Amino acid sequence: MSRTSRWVYALRFLVIPIWGLSAFAFWGLNSIRILAWLSVLPVAVASPALMIASRTGIVVLICAAIGGSSLMLWQSLPAKQAARIAVLVPILLWVFGLFFGVIDHQGTDPYVFAPAERGDVRNTREQLVIKTAQYGLIPELQALIQVGTEVNVRNPKGQSALYWAREPKQVKILLQAGAKPDGESLVEAAFWGRLDTMKLLIAATSDDGKALIAEVGDQALDATTGVITSGEQDRTQIIKLLVDRGAKRTSDRSDRP
Repeated sequence: MSRTSRWVYALRFLVIPIWGLSAFAFWGLNSIRILAWLSVLPVAVASPALMIASRTGIVVLICAAIGGSSLMLWQSLPAKQAARIAVLVPILLWVFGLFFGVIDHQGTDPYVFAPAERGDVRNTREQLVIKTAQYGLIPELQALIQVGTEVNVRNPKGQSALYWAREPKQVKILLQAGAKPDGESLVEAAFWGRLDTMKLLIAATSDDGKALIAEVGDQALDATTGVITSGEQDRTQIIKLLVDRGAKRTSDRSDRP
């Protein structure tokens, strides 16, 4: 047994909390992904699975059990191999957790956890459509749509999946699934300078976006002044796209006699 292996073996009881904390961190960073895949299971399975995976107390117990399972390494494997695995597992949990994980900066994760804790599969799926669009989790979003999840729902803040879906690929997936373009989505796309997204939203309407522009075109035009993530060319094209369909700046409207 090498010196490193002897040290790990001597400190094997410390491996328990390290594994447990690493597993909990992995869950915390990937809870939306985990809940999304659990929710697309058959309802009879998804309901209890969501209730378990969304309750922090239960998750802590599961993570503690994972930590305790580390003691089995030295009972079933040579000391050197057991030591390597004891060190490798938490490293992998942190690496994959940080690489694939997402952090809720908007405070909207509770909209998913509330129905999940009740075992409400339908509402959990609907809120997950919004969250996966927000985080750009394409495989999870597609899986939710494939099980028939409604894509036009809103969260308690009134935000839809299209509101968060800024990338063209996400927008196309949602539109093909029946999502209806709305004013807030257009304004949000204008604010972030997403000309490609705006074109997709307008193309999905039956009147070339005229009704949509009549509703929020002025707001969208004003929003372009805050664009910091697109080039000047995109900004110019966004303004032209909106003005050609009747949008006017709020300042221009206020100057009218």
